[in-house]
Amino acid sequence: MKRFFIYLIFTIASVVYASAQNVVVRAEVDSMMMWIGQQTGLHLEVTCDAGQKIDFPAYRDTIVTGLEIIPPVKTDTQYVNNGKRMTVKRSYTVTCFDSALIYIAPITVNVDGNEYQSNRLALAFMTYDIPEGEEKQIFGPKDNLNAPIRFYEVKGLILFLLLAIVAIVIAVYLFIRYRDDKPIIRKIKIEPKVPAHVRAITDIEELRQAGGPHSEDSKGYYTQLTDILREYINDRFGFNATEMTSDEILEKLEESRDRESLSELRDLLSTSDMVKFAKFKPMLNENDRNLVTALEFVNDTKIEVPESELQPKEEETIVEEKRSKEARIMLFVAGTVTALSGTLFLVLSVFKLYYLFF
Repeated sequence: MKRFFIYLIFTIASVVYASAQNVVVRAEVDSMMMWIGQQTGLHLEVTCDAGQKIDFPAYRDTIVTGLEIIPPVKTDTQYVNNGKRMTVKRSYTVTCFDSALIYIAPITVNVDGNEYQSNRLALAFMTYDIPEGEEKQIFGPKDNLNAPIRFYEVKGLILFLLLAIVAIVIAVYLFIRYRDDKPIIRKIKIEPKVPAHVRAITDIEELRQAGGPHSEDSKGYYTQLTDILREYINDRFGFNATEMTSDEILEKLEESRDRESLSELRDLLSTSDMVKFAKFKPMLNENDRNLVTALEFVNDTKIEVPESELQPKEEETIVEEKRSKEARIMLFVAGTVTALSGTLFLVLSVFKLYYLFF
């Protein structure tokens, strides 16, 4: 019986202890000693079964007299034991602006209608020890320092200003054109056509300076030389020599010139055909002679052009009709859109300038 009563007493004590430990309220501070005006954290932590309703004390501005609350107040919840238990932590930021030793009595928390209390707390706020006679050495807060402006801070402002200026200039130009509605005027400078013999002689001279007569590529040399002659004959005599054979060209030329004057040209064209189609290899002196033959043919058949026709003509002015209604509408719309864009960029520049300097 004695052992039974001892066992019963221990069992009842365990149940009472477990029931008392079902809800745990604990209070703590981050720092217990501070200078006046400094801030510290005060944390009120409640551990209970999951799902229980917790009502924290409704503080307004102070915890106790002199201990002020600085918002915001944060609440955090954590679950343990597979979600069966929870720990709810409410954190306050507090400060005091007078030297004092502040005592915080146990804080009461309501859990499911029952009141539970935390442990006691004490905080000490200390003042600065100012020697007598040196009070004037304590200065008030200094003015804000003006930090130097960096390029990355103003690059947006510069970009918006440039875009605004460009857009406004374009808009003004478009509206001026829309308002004036002047005819479109174009000026054309007439350049004289280079005479056929001048162009041919120039091309033959360039071929000679490039070493064509002494080139190992005879086919390329004669192809260039005969192409120059065919283009000259085409412009000078008025028939399509570039699409004709050598014999057809000579037959056409014989209609306006005698056969004897064309004998050297016939030899040149014949040699060119043999080089291009029969892989004939002429002598170097023969290449030089055919070049001279081409120059002589051009000089013998050229038509002199008066010097006045070789000079550029004066600029001629061509006046077109006024803009159509559609063109004026497009000018107005483009000017309006550009003006609105310039205004937008200008407003953005003002905002950038305000936030930068004010």
